[in-house]
Amino acid sequence: MIALGCWCLSLGRVEAAELPDPIAFLQGRDAQAQGIVKQAPTGPLPDSLQTQLDNHINEVFDFGELSRLALGAEWDKRSAAERQRFTEVFGSIIREKNYASFLRYYREGKITYQEKQVEGERATVKAVVPLKQEQVAIGYLLRAGQGQWRVFDLLIDGHSTADAYQRQYARYLQKHTYEQLIQQLGKQLNALRQVKN
Repeated sequence: MIALGCWCLSLGRVEAAELPDPIAFLQGRDAQAQGIVKQAPTGPLPDSLQTQLDNHINEVFDFGELSRLALGAEWDKRSAAERQRFTEVFGSIIREKNYASFLRYYREGKITYQEKQVEGERATVKAVVPLKQEQVAIGYLLRAGQGQWRVFDLLIDGHSTADAYQRQYARYLQKHTYEQLIQQLGKQLNALRQVKN
């Protein structure tokens, strides 16, 4: 598990009592997503539904926090403009991967939420997705933001998304420049978008 750093919220403090139950929150999001997916149960979604589903899945993600965690110690070395650029490119990569993964989850299986832990403005929810050829365990790490829960990391089969990227980028930066990392991420993003289309 990665060190999650400071939990101070730039969007202001939200009282825990005002937040919905995290499992109910995620279940509600899933039900809405299923309504979108059922309009085209097989094959690629039409462009309008792709956009609708992509926005629905990703609007609850805190890409700023996920980007900070993924870049690790390098984050503190970067200017505000560099951080913004990294968040835009890296966040877009995660958006594309989220879309592909969750479309598969919604079509092949039903996400079942098993347990939750809530500590004030932080929550962890564990879920499983029985797919056609495997079962995937998902852990949602959430924090309060704008009056609702926001996902800042996913644990897939026990492995942190942010932690995996942090190790990968740290290794890359041992041999390459930060600018080369951004170029590589741009290429990766373009490749993901071509597959999607």
